[in-house]
Amino acid sequence: MSKLQEEPSSLKRSLTLPLLVFYGVGTMLGLGIYIFIGKVIGTAGMLAPMAFVIASIVAVFSGLSFGELAGRVPKSAGEMNFIHRAFNLKWLSAIMGWLIVLSVIVSTATALNGYVGYVHVFVDLPRWLIVTSVILILTAVAAWGITESARLILIVSILDVAALIFIMFLTGDVLAQLPTRIGEMVPSFQLSDWSLLFSAAFLAFYMFIGFEDMVNLSEEVKRPGKNMARGIWIALAIVAVIYLIISTIAVLAPVSLANSEAPIAELLRSEAPGFEKIVSVVPLITLINGVLVQVIVGARLMYGMAEKKMAPKIFHRVNPITRTPIFATFFIGVFIIVLALNFSLLSLGKASVFILIIVFILCNLSLIVLKRRNPDPEGVHTFPMIVPVLGFVFSLAILCLQIFY
Repeated sequence: MSKLQEEPSSLKRSLTLPLLVFYGVGTMLGLGIYIFIGKVIGTAGMLAPMAFVIASIVAVFSGLSFGELAGRVPKSAGEMNFIHRAFNLKWLSAIMGWLIVLSVIVSTATALNGYVGYVHVFVDLPRWLIVTSVILILTAVAAWGITESARLILIVSILDVAALIFIMFLTGDVLAQLPTRIGEMVPSFQLSDWSLLFSAAFLAFYMFIGFEDMVNLSEEVKRPGKNMARGIWIALAIVAVIYLIISTIAVLAPVSLANSEAPIAELLRSEAPGFEKIVSVVPLITLINGVLVQVIVGARLMYGMAEKKMAPKIFHRVNPITRTPIFATFFIGVFIIVLALNFSLLSLGKASVFILIIVFILCNLSLIVLKRRNPDPEGVHTFPMIVPVLGFVFSLAILCLQIFY
């Protein structure tokens, strides 16, 4: 038997709290702000900042639930293991696992479509060439090693936050209009306003995708019982503040971002001419960051599912040198390319959010069940029962509103 065929001991537990936080910030910012803010504004108009507030509320409660669940069940393929621990139904756990794998592939394909728009700010290359090249390179990086990948993500995440602060500085003059125009950002009592608001919140939720990916690194995080919950809420808080400020600037600016392939570049072209190409280098890097995170997480999901015999055994094989699940990593990469080249940005984004909202509903239910069995397990950061209850209610509400309105 070759070394590659041997089953090595375990994944490497090397991620600290700061690395975990920036891991989450990197994937949320990389998959959201640069590509989807125009779609949210196109749906809600001046109500877009309120849509982000609603999306952040749904994300925060579910995020806290995920943090506690990851402390209770610190395993790869976290959502699948949460369901299994709570309900002990293998078929339900398997469905959950494949749903999450699908959501990772779909959301990453969405990000790649957004990446193409920023490449076109500089050079008009064929879409297939951009998508294929990026995924092949990042799949190789993900197969290299988790610590190396996380360090790259840390560097890029810091660059991303710094760039967004710079963008706020360049375009922040429009905030002077806020005292006189804030009334336009509040919905009226008309049903049409609320329908648009919740449709936009559904889209805005895409921009918070990433915190749920953090739990799939539980086997590689130091002190997961404490650090998973802390890492998730800190990352969510950072991202929510950034989104609220940027979306407020965007709706106050005298430029339409609704149909732009590169909405942040369009905003800069309007408010800070000459900086759009300079700052647009950052989305090229940060969108890669988000894609890299998703490839890594997707591979860990396949690894965990194979361990539970819910996926082919080959996906549980870990390379003895890199100590990463190489077969699972390349499987994820291939299917991302297929979806990215065959579906539009908006359809992929909506499909990704729809799948994840269902996942959040089931995971909040799982925590409710587990907390009833054992309210305060030793070594785990816990939250009051109201957290998963509200996470369940808010997730179900936004899903129903999207279906019926």
